[in-house]
Amino acid sequence: MRSQRFNVASALTLFLVLLASSHLRAQDNDVRLRKLYEDRNWFELRAAAQKVSAPAFYQGAVACAFADVSTCEKKMSEHLGTKPHDDEAVEAHRILASFYLRSGKYRQAFGEVTAILSERPNDSDALSVRALLESLSRVPDEKVEGAGTALLNLANGGIPFSVNGMQATYWFDTGANLSIMSESEAKRLKLQVQDIAATMGVMTGERVGFRLAVANDLRIAFVHLKNVVFLVFPDDQAPFNQQPSGSRGLLGLPVLLGLQTFAWEGKKFEIHPKPLGAVSKADLCFDGNYPVVQVGFGNRKLAFTLDTGASNTDLYPPFASVAPEMIRTAEKTSSYKMEGVGSTKNLDAAILPLVNFTIGGFPVVLKPAGVLLKPTLETSKFFAGNLGIDLLQQAHRVTFDFAAMTLTLQ
Repeated sequence: MRSQRFNVASALTLFLVLLASSHLRAQDNDVRLRKLYEDRNWFELRAAAQKVSAPAFYQGAVACAFADVSTCEKKMSEHLGTKPHDDEAVEAHRILASFYLRSGKYRQAFGEVTAILSERPNDSDALSVRALLESLSRVPDEKVEGAGTALLNLANGGIPFSVNGMQATYWFDTGANLSIMSESEAKRLKLQVQDIAATMGVMTGERVGFRLAVANDLRIAFVHLKNVVFLVFPDDQAPFNQQPSGSRGLLGLPVLLGLQTFAWEGKKFEIHPKPLGAVSKADLCFDGNYPVVQVGFGNRKLAFTLDTGASNTDLYPPFASVAPEMIRTAEKTSSYKMEGVGSTKNLDAAILPLVNFTIGGFPVVLKPAGVLLKPTLETSKFFAGNLGIDLLQQAHRVTFDFAAMTLTLQ
């Protein structure tokens, strides 16, 4: 009998030891997941969350970043249902606000920001977008109709489209959270312009004011988009002061997500109704409203924001941290010029003769390469650079697949 009691006691002790060990491993996993999340390291966070039984918040964060709509909403709802007031609940609302904004679901985006402010009344990020989203909450959701393959000419450096039967050609800008146009374009396209007490951050780190217009009917070939929001800026501001009438605007991320899959090759622009890639090979994701892509640098994979509206690729301070010797010996300047909508600024930078990268295995060369020595936008604190059109145009053909979340250069 004593032996039996001893065996029971030993088994119980072993169970408690294993339980404690399992708890510590779970704590370690949560700490690692939290660090990856705070560093905005979405690709490693995705891999880490797949290897362990990740909490609902991290599963939801990854799903939102990689455009898995149903899992994103399900997992964030699951977390908010069990822990509605913790720090991660605030982050869940923040992620969902960005998710809904880039999807053209303006009322839901405003609801998430309102939820943040109910928990954190002084949250600076939420306060900075509240006025814009409150105005947008009165706009019906963006809707996309039409299906089929289309081949367009990139006329005057832009995609041909129409608003209210009026023709225009705007460049496509993955770095624009919303589409933008000049005051004269809004007037030419017969759009009503609304004053709004809000500002937005641009590439230089400055904040600039704007007005608001909504295109109820925007057509790109067979694709019919309704309720497309445009931010409206004065004509005397860059880049509009350099563009002819009919081209003073940019088609932003919500429009491009409406197209889903598109490619350009020389002066030809193709729209495809179905994904061309496999989700398992995703090398694109979203950080808030910014697309992010993996870029090869030697034997490393670095994350860059992806900005087809930027004529030049800029490297950020995190790149300097992975190439310190290159920066140490580089020429330095205090007059590195950066332009954003309505803002131009000279910044401190290191100038490298050239840097070799790969995008989806395709070799590209940044020559010369400007490396900012101090952050400007929030994204420049976390990502190695902002990938512009200059590197993409080194390929013969470029394909964006926002359904499979892949970027392909050939």
